[in-house]
Amino acid sequence: MIYIDLDKVTISATWIKKAKELTTELASLPDSERAAYIESKRAVTWGNRKVLKALRKVAGNKCWYTEVSLTGADPNIDHFRPKGTISEVDCDLLKDAGTEVDGYWWLAFEPQNFRLACMHANQRRNDINTNGGKWNFFPVDGKRAAPQTKLKDIKEDVIPFDPCSKEDMSKIWFSPDGELGYNNWNHKPNLKEERRIKVTNWLYHLDKQELKSDRVQAMIDIRKDLKRANAFYRIWQEMGGGTELEEKQEFDELISDIKVKIDDNSPFAGAKRCVLNLERSKYLWMDEYFPI
Repeated sequence: MIYIDLDKVTISATWIKKAKELTTELASLPDSERAAYIESKRAVTWGNRKVLKALRKVAGNKCWYTEVSLTGADPNIDHFRPKGTISEVDCDLLKDAGTEVDGYWWLAFEPQNFRLACMHANQRRNDINTNGGKWNFFPVDGKRAAPQTKLKDIKEDVIPFDPCSKEDMSKIWFSPDGELGYNNWNHKPNLKEERRIKVTNWLYHLDKQELKSDRVQAMIDIRKDLKRANAFYRIWQEMGGGTELEEKQEFDELISDIKVKIDDNSPFAGAKRCVLNLERSKYLWMDEYFPI
């Protein structure tokens, strides 16, 4: 996962105006009619191809939760705060708690509530040894926001990490085995923090076997690239450090390739960046070419 800046999502003023009008109309309806109304407006709101295009421009055509490529896949536009009925979660046992509460219907057409997702992160799926998918789950500690609270004014203690929260994304880390954890090695997570990691992993299905395997391989590939780059760097320096040397050109090409692989648009960019930080102390040139 990497930080996704929602301020970079640019949707036309015409769409925004229409969405606000629809939200006003939605608020005037009785509770029993809202779900059907929301679904009837899918095609002109979050189902609009222009909205999908706007979301893709922020970090490429990939899932914001898992960072898997969506090329050749059916993209989902998830409502981070569910627009329909919410199923409460037993965050200790990681399962449906069997109770339901009203969702955030007033945010159904709010673009700041949209997240570009893959099916395995957004819909419930069973893997060989895991299960996950956000579905209509959205666990919080304490009270939920009152109906019609503006998104910017919502102050909830959300349990799963949000890729659109800079603070949340500054806390996460992927270990060499592809496991999600906390970024601060010197900090032992407390029970609440451990639960956030556990729920995030389960909710977005980050531990799906195929997904985790691909994440680990992406991390291994970056580690190999760094090792190769270092080999060329050492030879280049031993030969005097001239800018015209072939070894310098090979080194530069590898650095360019690595930068592409850790770019926001690249799959598993967050996990790959963790590799860079893990390997940083091994190579003298890292701080110059990959400054923190």
